[in-house]
Amino acid sequence: MVEKFVMQWHLSEVCNLKCKHCYQENHVPVSLNYSDLLHVLNQYREFLKKLKMFGHINLTGGEPLCSPHFFKLLDEFKKDKDLYSFSILTNGTLINEDIAKKIASYHPEYVQVSLEGSRKTNDYIRGKGVYKKVIKAIKLLKKNNIFVSISFTATKLNYKEFPIVVKYAEKYKVDNVWSDRYIPLGNNCDHDYIMNKNDTEEYLKIMSQERRRLKLIKSKTNVSMYRALQFQMTNQFPYHCTAGSTLLTVMENADLVPCRRMPIVVGNLLKDNMYHLYKNNKILKDLQKEQIPDECCECEHKDMCKGGLKCLTYATFGDLNHKDIGCSL
Repeated sequence: MVEKFVMQWHLSEVCNLKCKHCYQENHVPVSLNYSDLLHVLNQYREFLKKLKMFGHINLTGGEPLCSPHFFKLLDEFKKDKDLYSFSILTNGTLINEDIAKKIASYHPEYVQVSLEGSRKTNDYIRGKGVYKKVIKAIKLLKKNNIFVSISFTATKLNYKEFPIVVKYAEKYKVDNVWSDRYIPLGNNCDHDYIMNKNDTEEYLKIMSQERRRLKLIKSKTNVSMYRALQFQMTNQFPYHCTAGSTLLTVMENADLVPCRRMPIVVGNLLKDNMYHLYKNNKILKDLQKEQIPDECCECEHKDMCKGGLKCLTYATFGDLNHKDIGCSL
């Protein structure tokens, strides 16, 4: 598999939902004007050319479809199909027949929507009536032959409901289901959502069981298990965090951070240059070294896993020299 340099791009903080586990603290509608967005895109274009790498943009928010510049940016993406691919990460609630058809015309690699369990649990987390809107969006996206991925954020509240989401995915012919764990970010984070080591182990077993079940019945729906620690159940090569190395995130105000879930500001693209920051910023250079936490030095998987979920470690301890709190090895 050819490695891509991923830019996760948060168009704005504007969102029509207020989910209980959202990373945004204030939901202040911060947005850039279109000329500033183009400036960010041009920096990414030049960045890829200088690195001589193919890229990928994950276009998200807030809710990206709330941005008045959403489709204008997709028009720009069309010009760059030989330079990068792109995907759309959306809550799905604003997708109607016309929008689904229009998105399909731009040929995204995939569209990701989120479900958090049963209708009751999902709507408790994301808002009343959201489940119904997401299912409608999935149907419309699949009708237009778009590759659809469901994202499930695992918390202590909902991780046992992962099989329910997989069954929904099968029913509606979703292509892929993936999951990662809740990261306690900001002053509004709910520590009751954080999974401990036992929760994490049970959650990984549940995911693995669903993955095996789908393979046995030769389902067209895939459960992807290429996230931190999931290799413990799949015997595949361990995933390791690429934040700062082959992943950078641009926030709604053009701040550059290694990852949305590791919100360490290293610069701002309205005044700083992306390539210069990537090559010279101390935080990014340290992340690019992919140092292994001291606690992991005796582990046989250390050279591939590199300590597990770095953003969870940073959110928990305030530094990266600790192993993943969910690791049972």
